Amino acid sequence: MTSSPLIPEISLNPLPQSDGSCQYTCPTSRTTILTSVNGPLEVRPKDELPNHATIEVIVKPGIGVAGVRETRLSSLIHSTLQSLILTNHHPRTLIQIVAQIVQAEDHTSLPLLLTPLLNCTILSLLIAGIPMRTVGWSVHLAVLQNNSRGNFKTAEGQVFKLEEKTGGNGDKMDTEENEKAVAVVVRNPNSEILGLAKSSHTLTFSKEGEMLLIESLECSQGSGGESADGQGWDITDFLKLAEEGKRICCEEGVEIVRDALGDRKVF
Repeated sequence: MTSSPLIPEISLNPLPQSDGSCQYTCPTSRTTILTSVNGPLEVRPKDELPNHATIEVIVKPGIGVAGVRETRLSSLIHSTLQSLILTNHHPRTLIQIVAQIVQAEDHTSLPLLLTPLLNCTILSLLIAGIPMRTVGWSVHLAVLQNNSRGNFKTAEGQVFKLEEKTGGNGDKMDTEENEKAVAVVVRNPNSEILGLAKSSHTLTFSKEGEMLLIESLECSQGSGGESADGQGWDITDFLKLAEEGKRICCEEGVEIVRDALGDRKVF
């Protein structure tokens, strides 16, 4: 799947011994994830749920041993999948998901890893035939000031601008001032672009447009991103950003999933 710079490279069932597996490579950051799904399996008595399946998510780092970062990634993936998987179809069982970070520009950057991990996991669940109420897709958006755009090269279709702001009388602001005010948004940025970003937003939507996950960070160059708890960006700009993220996930994301699955009539 290499017809467009923005389409990820997807390989289905690279691990034939698992119930479902996928290898996913982000087209811009080249982050590569390998996931496997097994289940329903026998569950340990202490983890058994009488009316639902237990979901276990394990994220393995590309370098070193798992730590707090991998635990955080596992928690975010788990909470997102909990709203997608029909766990009541297989009570008293285990659905095990293992995600291996194969390659990454920055193994310490949660924003660069989360979207590929989510998308790769969802594809593996579909291949494994795990019952899901809908399909989700994730996109990572980095917000930069307009004057930062000349500092990097981007693929066609990767960059868009938020709508121009208006002055108090409803007229557009002066051209020079407005040029500085309009934010540039980059889809699925690499580590270089993320280093220039004002903020980073990972958005996950179902194909019906339901928001499943928001993970936002306020960034400063070289910091790798620090949690802003909803502060540090304009709420109006964020709502426009979320609307564009929804469009990407519901239209382009669903099309990518359908193309990847081919003749498999999964959804």
